[in-house]
Amino acid sequence: MQVLKPTTDPQTFYIIPRIYNIGLTFSLRDDSTNTSLSYTPTVVRENDYLKITGVFTLVEGHFYDIIAHNDYNEWNTNNDYWNFSPDTWESVDKKTFKVTLDRIFCTNQTIEQLNNQGYNLNKGVYKTDNSFNNDYIVI
Repeated sequence: MQVLKPTTDPQTFYIIPRIYNIGLTFSLRDDSTNTSLSYTPTVVRENDYLKITGVFTLVEGHFYDIIAHNDYNEWNTNNDYWNFSPDTWESVDKKTFKVTLDRIFCTNQTIEQLNNQGYNLNKGVYKTDNSFNNDYIVI
């Protein structure tokens, strides 16, 4: 799962796709509203990952499904396309192949698992008061 912020600045995340192609189209489906938005981010291959950088319209506290599509209409341009394709040689329809499926969670909180800072659902909701002694006597 990817964690992104609700901002208008460019954000970057990494995925491991089924096919390494930088000509992908992305759609994000909001789980709360069941609406999808298409994006055309910058995609760069780095080692065994695809680095996706773009400006995404996200809402705080919502989950999103990432679906990366690869549109192809030519045979034998890439062996992976040919192997994974559900088409036959006589197909005339343009097909899409889902290259990856992943999720995004949108939050403003800083999440650093190495420093044991996880997501806190009630952050800022409850306040503690340490102004008095909490000792009591049981009789």
